[in-house]
Amino acid sequence: MKKLVSVLVLLAILASGSALAEALLPYAGEEVVYKGYTADLGLTENRESPVYKAYSALLGNVSIEWSSAPWGDFDSKTSLFLNTGDLPDIVWLRKSSDVVANYGGLGYFLNFKDYLDYMPNLKSYLETYPQIANMATEDGALYCLNDIEPNDYVDESFFVNTTALKKLGKEIPTTWDEMLDCMRAYKKENPNGNAFITYGWGAGYYMYALGAINNAKTGFYFDGEKWTHSLLNEDSGYHALIDMMHTMYSEKLLNPEFSTMSDEQAYQSVLDGEWLFGFWYLNCIPHEIFLDEPVPYEYEAMFAPAYQAGDPQYSVVTVPYDNTPGWGYFVNADVANPELLCAYLDVVISKEASMLFNWGIENETYVTGENGTHSFLNGYTDSATRKEAGVGNIMDIRYIQYKNREVDYVGGTDASRAAYDKIIGGLISGDLIGIRALRGKPAFTAEQNEVVARNVTPFTTYIDENVMYFIDGTRSMSEWDAFVEETLALGDMDAVLAAYEEAEQVIYSTERRYVSYN
Repeated sequence: MKKLVSVLVLLAILASGSALAEALLPYAGEEVVYKGYTADLGLTENRESPVYKAYSALLGNVSIEWSSAPWGDFDSKTSLFLNTGDLPDIVWLRKSSDVVANYGGLGYFLNFKDYLDYMPNLKSYLETYPQIANMATEDGALYCLNDIEPNDYVDESFFVNTTALKKLGKEIPTTWDEMLDCMRAYKKENPNGNAFITYGWGAGYYMYALGAINNAKTGFYFDGEKWTHSLLNEDSGYHALIDMMHTMYSEKLLNPEFSTMSDEQAYQSVLDGEWLFGFWYLNCIPHEIFLDEPVPYEYEAMFAPAYQAGDPQYSVVTVPYDNTPGWGYFVNADVANPELLCAYLDVVISKEASMLFNWGIENETYVTGENGTHSFLNGYTDSATRKEAGVGNIMDIRYIQYKNREVDYVGGTDASRAAYDKIIGGLISGDLIGIRALRGKPAFTAEQNEVVARNVTPFTTYIDENVMYFIDGTRSMSEWDAFVEETLALGDMDAVLAAYEEAEQVIYSTERRYVSYN
C-alpha cells in the first residue's frame, strides 16, 4: 500500500515557489512507494549493495516497487492496461511511439511537459536530443520517457575469416566484384563451406547486411525530396541488392537454407571455421559463438566493400542517436504526488545515475583517466563482482537510462574492441559513410494509418513472397518490371505516398555523433 507524501512537507515546498527537483530530492518525508510494472529481465536487485545505496541517496525516502512478468505474459498484461486505462503508477511499454499515437489522447498518461520545472535533465535533453522532442504529440504533450542515446552506436560489421582468405591467396576485398571473386574461389576449394553467413534471422536480415554494400533501401523511404518506395526508384538499390543475392544463391555462395536456418546452424559454421565472410555483432564471434574460448583461426572486422570501384563504402549505424525510441516509461495521469515522481524519474535518466548503474562508484569500482575514459579497478573487472557491488543491477535504470556505450566497449573482448576501433575509425575519418535514413516513419493519424495499412499489407505480402522467388531463381530477374506492375496493381500506392507526405514528419538529423574510446 502506497503511503502518502507528508502533506505539510509538500505544501511547504510548493508554497515556497520553488519548482526545482532539488527542492524535492533527496526526499526526507514519510516513505513513498510507487507501483511499477515491467518485463522480467532477470535482475535480482540488491538494495543493500553499495551502488544501490549511493543511488538511493540521490532520491531519499522514495522508491518504485516493481512487479514483472515473463515475456510470454508481458504483452497481454500491458494490453489489458491500455484497453482499460487501469494503469499502475508507472509502466514500461514497447513501441512507445505507437502507444502515444493510439492512446495519448485518452487521458491515461501524465504529460511530462507540465512538470519540466521538476525535471531539469529532461528539459535539457529536449533541447539537445531531437529523438526526445520527436516523441511529443502534435499539441506538444510528452507522455513517455525513453532511453537517451548521446552518440551513434556502431555494433555490427562485416567480418572475414583471414585464415581462409590467406589460403586462397586473396586480399580483403574493397569492391563487390572483388568480394564475389573471393567467394567463388572459396566455394571452389570448400564446397561444404559458407562463402557468406550471418544470423539465422531470415532473409530480411541478409538483405539488411548485404544491403550495406550498395546502401540499398527497402520499403518506403524519403529520397531527399519526397517519400517513395524502393520498387519505384532504381536509385533505391533494391533491384541491385536482389540481383546480388540471386547471383550468390545461384552459385551456392549463400547457404541454400539461408532464409530458414537457425542461429545454432550459423554458429556451427563459424565454430568449424567453414566460412569466409560474415556479418555479426562485434562481440558475437568471441563471446556468443566461442563462449570466450580461444578462436582456433584468425578473423577480423572489415569494411563493407563498395558496390563498384569509386563508390563510397558504407557502414550500418546500429543505433543512431536520433533514432525514434522504442521502449518508454509511462506514468498514470492520476498518480498521487506527480511532482515527486517526476523529480524521481529525472534522476533515473540523469548522467549521474547512468554512471552509477554502468560503472558504480568512482575510485571504488572505477577510475577516470586523463583523457576522460573510464576503467574498472582491480577486483571489479569481472561481471559477477560488479553485480555483487550493485553495478548494472538497479531496475529503475536498467529499463530506461542515459545510455553509456563506453561500458559495452570496455566490457567486450580484445577482438570486439578492435572491430569497434576499425569501424568507428573509418566513420570518423570519412573512409566509411554511416547508413542513416533521412526520415522516420511519420506519425500517422488514425485515418492515415488505416489508408496505409489497407494498401501496404497486400504489397508487403506479395513482395516478400516474390523476392524470395527472384533470389532462388523460381522467377527470372528479367521479370522484375512485371513484378513491380503486379505489386502496384494490388493497392493504391499514390494514396499511401500521399499519407506519408501529409502526416506529421519525423525528420532525422544530418549530424552524426561518433565517439572513440581508445
